[in-house]
Amino acid sequence: MIRTFGKVDDNKVDRVVGIMRECYDRMVPHEVELVDLCVFERSSALEAFLAEESMKVGVVSSSFDTLFFSMHDAWRGIPRIIVCFERMQGVSALAQEGGIRHEVGHSVLHGSLSYYTFAVPPVLRDLAKRFGISRQNVTNMLYLISIAVKDFEVSHLLHKHGYVNDQTAFAEHMLIPEESDKTAWELSKAKPEAEILCLTSYLKLIGYVTPFLTRRVSKRGVDQHLRANLSFLPKRLSTKLLEDTPEIFQQLGLDTTENINEFTSLFVRGIVEPILKDRVKFLP
Repeated sequence: MIRTFGKVDDNKVDRVVGIMRECYDRMVPHEVELVDLCVFERSSALEAFLAEESMKVGVVSSSFDTLFFSMHDAWRGIPRIIVCFERMQGVSALAQEGGIRHEVGHSVLHGSLSYYTFAVPPVLRDLAKRFGISRQNVTNMLYLISIAVKDFEVSHLLHKHGYVNDQTAFAEHMLIPEESDKTAWELSKAKPEAEILCLTSYLKLIGYVTPFLTRRVSKRGVDQHLRANLSFLPKRLSTKLLEDTPEIFQQLGLDTTENINEFTSLFVRGIVEPILKDRVKFLP
């Protein structure tokens, strides 16, 4: 099912559909039978669409949505892939292919609403109780961890099926440093909860690139881009994220809910708690 919004070039739509079909064919067997493809000419129309959809289905759209030219959700119970041609401008053809295939991977692995609602793991409830973290920030941490884990799962799937060059091109596109990230970190300094949320938000990029850090062909370029992206962090924190977090991702299995719980436990105990204990006077 294809829906277009605005004046969309049919040839461009055909290209997107062709990329998707090839990817679905390569990843057989899978259970995807129906996909809702929404193609937008303008970013403004996409933003209005997402705002209206989030109100109708009761799901809060992520601020990350403003950054990506392709997205996936299953808010209405079936996989939906969204592509915005205006946001594709200036992105290499190979990175465009990588982004579209990334969403195909999500539709294969996370194509139902159950992959968008998760119970708060006990380790996060315990963290909130011991360090006085607000309920909203615990929910935000769970959301950020869940999208990081799901991105890792998709990258692992695509890597397994031989998609490397396009995925590393897409990774390098996503890893272009944003001034807003540096600003957000500066504003969070000396605010333990804000610092933790900032660090947790960087997990998405790390999760995405982790499967490609093990290949000699792509490791050096992706690794350098990742380090540059987080270069504004204090070295001790960037080192923990860059050295410890990929190892945590690599320990995950095949069940998404179990992966989220396992990753949360290891991330909280290995990275979050030491930071909070260092900054918060009250200790458990």
